Amino acid sequence: MYHTGSFIKGQSLLYNLDPRIKLAATICLSVIILWVKPLIAFVIGSALLFAALASGIRLRTIGQALRPLLFFIVLIFLVHALFNEGEALVRIPFFGLSLSYAGLQQGFFVVWRFLCLIIAAVLLTLTTTPSQMIAAIKYFLKPLKTLRVPVDDIAVMIMLALRLMPILLTEKEKVETAQKARGYNLRQSGFIIRIKAFLSLTLTVLTGVFRRADELALAMEARNYQRGKRTSLVELKLTSSDYLVLIFLGFFLVIFVALNSHIG
Repeated sequence: MYHTGSFIKGQSLLYNLDPRIKLAATICLSVIILWVKPLIAFVIGSALLFAALASGIRLRTIGQALRPLLFFIVLIFLVHALFNEGEALVRIPFFGLSLSYAGLQQGFFVVWRFLCLIIAAVLLTLTTTPSQMIAAIKYFLKPLKTLRVPVDDIAVMIMLALRLMPILLTEKEKVETAQKARGYNLRQSGFIIRIKAFLSLTLTVLTGVFRRADELALAMEARNYQRGKRTSLVELKLTSSDYLVLIFLGFFLVIFVALNSHIG
């Protein structure tokens, strides 16, 4: 099962792109998705899904990456759907809330933008190895070295934070599997018991993550990891396909900006 933040080996144009281009494109797309109008955001999201399918990434894999965030996605939609001013379609008694067409439309567009941001980040981490990611981050943070900022250490910390996400989800699944093996059925329990079970699950997962982090620190120390400048086997070099993708992205950026200014 795929976990958010994991790398899956594959062969496609997206996999073979320079990590600097993928990282810069992800950041630029994130800004554009939040800035452009809903119709352009819908086109960008569709293009991201097409790029994923063209790279051999299944929709099921993307769904597995979005599953941990399903609660927040639903919450974001409900907040915009229920608290947006507009002509009420359905009124909810006792709470003074109403469901309007404008609220549903706003909720859908906000959730779509959120999904586009997540899909772009998933494609980045799914098609880029940790070593390539570190090399790209170090490249863009290189100007900070003039200010004596520990760029190499920052890159390693960012990469470790990204790669701890799959470990967190794996620990959660282990605890839930152990509970089910012992016949524990949370759905038939009361509200107070569910809260206690959630707190217990959180404590167990955090304990497992801290144990993994301690093991990782010991492994790095055993391999004589030292702070400061480090060499890398990853060679960042732009190829002809990278230049073509840069031209392609720049061309569509101009088109999106032009369409966004003309769409009412």
